[in-house]
Amino acid sequence: AETAEAVQLVERGLEVPLGGLSDIRPAVERCRRGGTVGTEDLYRIRLALEAGRRVKDFFTEVELPLVKALGESLPLFPDLESTLKRAVPTADDLADEASPALARLRREKKRLHNEIHTRLEDMVRSPAVLKYLQEPLITMRGDRYVLPVKQEWRQHVPGVVHDQSASGATLFVEPLAVFQLGNRLREVEAAERHEVERLLGELSRLVGQAAAGISDLIDRLAHLDFIIAKGRLAVQQKAVRPILNRKGRLEIRTGRHPLLGPEAVPISLPLGRSFRVLVVTGPNTGGKTVTLKTVGLFALMHQAGLHLPAGQDTELPVYDRVFCDVGDEQSIEQSLSTFSSHMKNIVDILAHTSGRSLVLLDELGAGTDPAEGAALAKAILEHLVEVGAATVATTHYSELKLFAYSHPNVENASVEFDPVTLKPTYRLLIGLPGRSNAFEIAARLGLPRPLVERARSLLSQTDVRADDLIRSLEEKRLRLEEAIQSAQADRSEAERVKKEWLAKQEAFNAKKEELLRRAKSEAVSTINYARREAERIIRELRSASSELIEKDRTLAAEQARRDLSRAQERVYRNLNLDDEDKAPDAEPAVPAAELKPGQTVFIPHLNLNGTLLGGPDATGNVLVQVGMLKVELKTSELRPRHEAKARREKDAVGALAASKAQAISPELDLRGLTVDEAEYLVEKYLDDARLAGLERVRIIHGKGTGALRQAIQAILARNPHVEKFALADYREGGTGVTVAFLRK
Repeated sequence: AETAEAVQLVERGLEVPLGGLSDIRPAVERCRRGGTVGTEDLYRIRLALEAGRRVKDFFTEVELPLVKALGESLPLFPDLESTLKRAVPTADDLADEASPALARLRREKKRLHNEIHTRLEDMVRSPAVLKYLQEPLITMRGDRYVLPVKQEWRQHVPGVVHDQSASGATLFVEPLAVFQLGNRLREVEAAERHEVERLLGELSRLVGQAAAGISDLIDRLAHLDFIIAKGRLAVQQKAVRPILNRKGRLEIRTGRHPLLGPEAVPISLPLGRSFRVLVVTGPNTGGKTVTLKTVGLFALMHQAGLHLPAGQDTELPVYDRVFCDVGDEQSIEQSLSTFSSHMKNIVDILAHTSGRSLVLLDELGAGTDPAEGAALAKAILEHLVEVGAATVATTHYSELKLFAYSHPNVENASVEFDPVTLKPTYRLLIGLPGRSNAFEIAARLGLPRPLVERARSLLSQTDVRADDLIRSLEEKRLRLEEAIQSAQADRSEAERVKKEWLAKQEAFNAKKEELLRRAKSEAVSTINYARREAERIIRELRSASSELIEKDRTLAAEQARRDLSRAQERVYRNLNLDDEDKAPDAEPAVPAAELKPGQTVFIPHLNLNGTLLGGPDATGNVLVQVGMLKVELKTSELRPRHEAKARREKDAVGALAASKAQAISPELDLRGLTVDEAEYLVEKYLDDARLAGLERVRIIHGKGTGALRQAIQAILARNPHVEKFALADYREGGTGVTVAFLRK
């Protein structure tokens, strides 16, 4: 799990700030014991403390639980870190600010250096002194400033001789003019060294007091560094996290040797499900030992928390021990032959192995008489089967191939060899024993055919039958692989065709949805336009009834009738109505004297029946109830009741009412719709509900921003079918639902 989180860090490009970290544990331990360390060690300790602080700050922003917990648990030493930062800015020396005394001494030291140098420069530039000097320069001898004086002019430059040249021609003299200053400089330098030693001791003492915590910090930082290194390795190798198998089974899927890189031929190897021992055979340099080492390395890497360069679903158990006998360890000094060295290792392995161990044996039984070696190898494998240890063994012995074939807990495997190219393919084949291919190789390399056939005839019948069986199995395997490849190619082609068909189907569905959306949008726009036109006509009628004089009202009514007639004609044209339905009745008008309140009359230009609300007035106009509207008409516009249409209307209205009563729901859900979409649905729903005889309906619009609720309530306020409306109580949906009561 830690490695998986480290992989995430690496893949995200997050760099844990571990720069400057080194192994300071010996220096910290010396401080703990009361010793003193130098500026270089103190500087490295300071860098480690700073690294701990940076890492802890880094993981406060990382949401990966395991490494975050480890990072946040790091102990910090802010006071010690600050002290070391001030006193030890570099690994070379203490800072002047380490103490006031050190700062004072270094200022004095610098002043003395400058004064000595100034006086000597004056002497060098003086003509009276320059002629006695070998060269006009100031140099050092034994930490003292000196001038190179000619031997013959020694008495003209009084001072102390500290050295002379190899030829004796030059004396290096410290002039008396700077001698006392030089002595004072030496005193200041001695005091400085003493102060530095005192400060180093004090700083070492502070480190010693925090030694336990610093050691813990280093251990935790080292653990974090190890985790991040595992993550980097996993990303570099394109490795996967193996599955922990708690039943002792190993299942490597397309695993590559970790040190051979991506060019290595991957192997797939099961162990522990149907067999516990795998016997790998095949020619030399074919990859048997690489297979053995891959299994061993995978087991150890898994138990170290490393990801594996293998395929997904690779499974490994946790082994109590991993035993390995690989290579030739013969020793002249120990008088051990190849066989003896192998046997010595195997004896030790058999003494300590258990049912939870992994045993890897290379060239089992080699280095001695083949018959005896094969018998020993067989006995060793039988013992490992009884113990239950997971075992992988490589061998050349045909007897072990037959043993693996006949034993239920042992399986054969081989490394593939191409007889055409005479080269190994390094593929591991489970369930198929390997052939040495010695005769084929010899024949291809030019050994005469009679010699090859003679050698083949010298084989025992058992060996011949075994070789023929292996050859037959290998031929069947090759044919099976060809069939599998062909089937895979067919499947890939079928998948490609399927993807193309699905893509076309998806494009078709998208086009269909777009067309439906456009049609719906156009329909809503058309309905809204028609509704607005109807509302305009009604508003004009109402305005004419209340505000205009009688004459103008009549003219307005006539204009409205003409507008309605034009709209009616457009509807008739669109609906292709029969002439019987759309032609005005040719019957004569009803005489005014026969008109009585309550009488049913027919209005041809409206193609509707109506009920008289009163007799004709002085101008010959009558008031007629037509559906929900009251219309003032001239008596000349009225005809006797249209029985056929009345029956059709009655029958149609009755059938429609019965249909609506069965289909209409007492509630309408508008959530998710736009205002335009909802407006049409509400108007239609109210008409249907009124026709179905519903008295109370619920309109669900949701809470949201309130825009849809306001639009719905505006529709209800102007709809003639609605008597009143209000928001539902909290049990019915509160502000997300409006309840409307329809007129009876």
